[in-house]
Amino acid sequence: MNLRPKLLLAFIALIVVPLIGLGIVSFLNSEHLLEKKYSEQSEITLKAVGGNIRYFFRELDQLTDASVTNPSVQDALRSSRDSENDASRLIAISQYEKALGKILFQHPALSMVVLYGRDGTMFRSYRNDPTTFKPIPYERLQAHPVYPEILKLAGRPLWLGPYEQQELTGTGAALFTQMRLVKDADTMNDSGIMVTQVKSDEVDSMLQDFTLTGRQQTQTRYLIVDRDGLVLMDSGHELAGRPLGAETKLDLPAAARYASNRGVFGQQDSLISAYDLDRNGWVLVSVKSWQSLTSENVRFVQWIGGITLLCLVFAILFNIFFVSGVAKSIIRVVRKMRLVEQGMLDIRVPAKGKDETVLLARSFNSMVETIGRLLTEVRQEQGRKQRAEMMLMQAQIKPHFLFNTLESINALAAQNEGAKIMAMVRRLSILLRTSMHHSETITVREEIEHVRSYLEIQQYRFEDMFGYEIDVADDALDGMILKLTLQPLVENSIQHGFEGLPRTGMIRIVVTARAEELVFELADNGIGLDEAALQRINGLGRHLASGNAAEQGERRGLGLHNVADRLRIHYGPKYGLRLCSAPGHGTVIRITIPKQEVKR
Repeated sequence: MNLRPKLLLAFIALIVVPLIGLGIVSFLNSEHLLEKKYSEQSEITLKAVGGNIRYFFRELDQLTDASVTNPSVQDALRSSRDSENDASRLIAISQYEKALGKILFQHPALSMVVLYGRDGTMFRSYRNDPTTFKPIPYERLQAHPVYPEILKLAGRPLWLGPYEQQELTGTGAALFTQMRLVKDADTMNDSGIMVTQVKSDEVDSMLQDFTLTGRQQTQTRYLIVDRDGLVLMDSGHELAGRPLGAETKLDLPAAARYASNRGVFGQQDSLISAYDLDRNGWVLVSVKSWQSLTSENVRFVQWIGGITLLCLVFAILFNIFFVSGVAKSIIRVVRKMRLVEQGMLDIRVPAKGKDETVLLARSFNSMVETIGRLLTEVRQEQGRKQRAEMMLMQAQIKPHFLFNTLESINALAAQNEGAKIMAMVRRLSILLRTSMHHSETITVREEIEHVRSYLEIQQYRFEDMFGYEIDVADDALDGMILKLTLQPLVENSIQHGFEGLPRTGMIRIVVTARAEELVFELADNGIGLDEAALQRINGLGRHLASGNAAEQGERRGLGLHNVADRLRIHYGPKYGLRLCSAPGHGTVIRITIPKQEVKR
């Protein structure tokens, strides 16, 4: 990636993104702090409202606790046992109901009191204010699912909120209903059921008192919800008697007394808090519009946005007027450097000014001049090295191989083997002609003839020691290769690979042509190489093992290292020699060179 895109990405990643992230994090943090702050405020408020409501119902519980032992209640229920429904009985009922009326005046919220005797007799007393409660017969009450709960509580009160069990409590006015079992004060036997209805005006007044918290903008809505999500009371007088699930999802953990979370209420983002009233599963819920809560946070958010935008503008100006100028100077040097990589060593960068970029340009110019001078020296030295290596290779062939070959020809002459002498002389002439060739590269055809001549001469000297096969693709014959590439490898196999081999050795040479490469494979079935020698040779001659150089030359000739170095120097690091071997499994050498055909 170029420098400018990198600087742009770095600018975005290190300046723009952190600034935007800072703004987002600051906003979210302020939202979180606001939510926490108002959640704590809501908890305090709900505890206050809930405490008042719980005190209200506790007061009513105490009042009815005293009522169930009231002589009027006890006498009325005792009179219902084995009574006859005659005129005197009706008069007695009327008198007991008049006595029950005194209970209503003990608390202004009481609306109606009803007693059910064991025989089904009803005693009721109510105020003159409107009420919709119509007591059901005792038989229907006994068949209702609420009745077993009343008996299970054994005299403790069971409260029903408005719109709960409307077949018992009525369907019009919002009334709280208390039902409890009454026991005989003398025998403690069940003597009847007392139903007390309480007006919800006082509870509604408590909710209205806390509806406003200081300012009109932070208006709070309160609801009382039962365990099934039914709204019993609503300070806004809109949702009473309706399921809360249509407005929001309320989730108060069973183990928690208070919970608060941000959610949607009536399609509006709100802070919803819930407080357990600890009475028949009722929950007091407060709802505050989040928009009204965060109105005071708008200025803070605006300040953050303004500061972030200002910092972003300054960062952009810094990037345009300073970073971009430095980047242009560096990019100009990089472009010139690429031209130098292509071999154009006469390139120079204009150096004007006094900053560090000028020093960079001057250093670049000085470096290019030094590189040009060093490259010239390296080329000259490399040429001398290659010529020296070739002369050494040729000198090695002459004293050793030539002496041994002439000795073999002399032996054949003593045996009168004229045909073999002619063949060996012809192969020797081919070998010497190729070795003395004035050019460094020859055709694959000439290299194959050279190595074939070498192999046949060696076969005359070492009868039955080895055999060979040569397979060359027709489209590879006109390719060019460094001369004396294959012969040192074949020599290495004969001298070291077959030494001590209990069977006849075999050398196989295969040459194939690819689209842009020539591949030479030389395989033998000799004794192979151990892992240390294999790793050293596959290092392509980076270093020789320690020891006397003359001794190594005698053991290896110039061998594998010489060939590997020559191939790498001539064709580049992409090409060269690789070797695969294992003790007792022979050796395979692969040479890959670029495909270059002879110019005709």
